Amino acid sequence: MKKKVTGAAAVLLSAAITAGCGNEIPELNEQQQELVVEYAASQLLKYDANHEEKLVELTLEEEAVPEEGGEEAAMEEEVNTEEEIQDVPDTEDVPVIDNTQEQQYENVSIEEFLNLSSVRMTYTGYETSSVYPEQGEEFYFVMNATEGNELLILKFLAENLSGTEMPLDISQSGTRFKISVNGQEKNALTTMLVNDLAYFQGTLSPAEGTELVLICEIPREEVSGIASLGVIMKNGDRIAAVPLF
Repeated sequence: MKKKVTGAAAVLLSAAITAGCGNEIPELNEQQQELVVEYAASQLLKYDANHEEKLVELTLEEEAVPEEGGEEAAMEEEVNTEEEIQDVPDTEDVPVIDNTQEQQYENVSIEEFLNLSSVRMTYTGYETSSVYPEQGEEFYFVMNATEGNELLILKFLAENLSGTEMPLDISQSGTRFKISVNGQEKNALTTMLVNDLAYFQGTLSPAEGTELVLICEIPREEVSGIASLGVIMKNGDRIAAVPLF
């Protein structure tokens, strides 16, 4: 029934169009007008649906093109990455050159290292004690060994060899002192003793001598096993080791 109605509408529409080419448009009754409108609407929807389908197909084709380009770009990026990795040098095969050299010890005396003219430094011996100086001596500062340790006191005699009064200021030299005990280096303690060799400031009369000391701590059980002693001095790039015995 629908096919017959559609065919009739097509005939009526054709007649109307043909008649439109003349001077008079044929009159249609109400039913005929409805058939013509229905047929025209169906034809418009048909062509409109075909148009949308073509647009969809074109859109899908356009979207497919960038995907192919994206795959090519990804492949090129992967190739470039592999080339960069191949260009990186193998660090395991690169030899490491050590340019550091052992620091050379100067073979000089204490007074020579300190650039003291007309002054002689003589090592006079050592002692160990839990406290320095001993009670009864006129010193304003007293040192006590920490628990389990003893103080090792190295003694030196500083003599003025000139015939005139001479100022002696070792504190301004910037020299650091260490004490070598059986080959092991120990930092000389910083003290407030007036006769601390590292920080001594005073004046020596002609032919006068004064006792100066360097002090460190050692374990109490090592006191009886001292076999060798020495003094190590460092100032900037200079370093010297003076064996005492």
